[in-house]
Amino acid sequence: MKDNKKTLAKLGFAVGIPATLAFAARTAYKRIRYGDKPAKETVPVATATDRDLSDVHFTAHRGLSSIVPENTIEAFREAAKYNYYALECDVHCTTDGKWVIIHDCMLQSMAKEKGDVKTMSYEELKKVKFTNGANIDKYPDAGICLVEEYIEICKEANIKPMIEVKDKRVDKVKSLLDIIRAYDIENDVILISFHASILREFKRLSPDMELWLLVHFIKDEKLHECIENGFGVAFEAKRAVNDIAAIQNIHNNQLTAACWTVDTPELLNAMLDAGVKYITTNAIIPE
Repeated sequence: MKDNKKTLAKLGFAVGIPATLAFAARTAYKRIRYGDKPAKETVPVATATDRDLSDVHFTAHRGLSSIVPENTIEAFREAAKYNYYALECDVHCTTDGKWVIIHDCMLQSMAKEKGDVKTMSYEELKKVKFTNGANIDKYPDAGICLVEEYIEICKEANIKPMIEVKDKRVDKVKSLLDIIRAYDIENDVILISFHASILREFKRLSPDMELWLLVHFIKDEKLHECIENGFGVAFEAKRAVNDIAAIQNIHNNQLTAACWTVDTPELLNAMLDAGVKYITTNAIIPE
């Protein structure tokens, strides 16, 4: 049976799942990961809700990625024109020790070229031009940028950096922290990651840094991890909207509750109803 499972796995089928469903799941995943990233309509926050938002903090997801290619200098500069609390980005470390910004480690998610950015040098990557992203035809020079370039934009606009560490390698954490300290933003930056081991290493090296664990679902084991380490909980809004009690559980444990990615008035108001004060969005424009 073990050999059969291995054979099925090599063929790309999940054991116990009908082949047609497994194929559909893989197709959907590839479309999300490597498919076109078209522009989306932006939503001024005043048209999305009539609530008092004086204590609500909006973060631009991958820059203003609804109308500019995500995670690019151009996307961060466009978002910096508005009253965002933070600009979010995704980072990986290259073979020459540079921290570069791109969501997916596979270059083909944004460009015609292929390769894992973690196995490439920055010298190689900086030659690549993106061919995917919102309104990409308007941004022919869009490409990989360094975390330092992004931090400079945040500092100039007086907007908090929110850095998602995609790279799982704990031994690389110190080099990113060195950059953060060099720019004197250790007390301003928010570090987020799906990898608790990464956050624990940042906690060890910088005990007072703001750290949030990213989760798709607010499960007890994830919540316990956050309670034990003092991490905030950044959850996927569209999954949590049907489990408001789980959000309340975050509040009850005196942890920061943050959500992603909120792009519609309906989802925004549901999160506000749940008392969430930190909202990451692709499309909502704060005043």
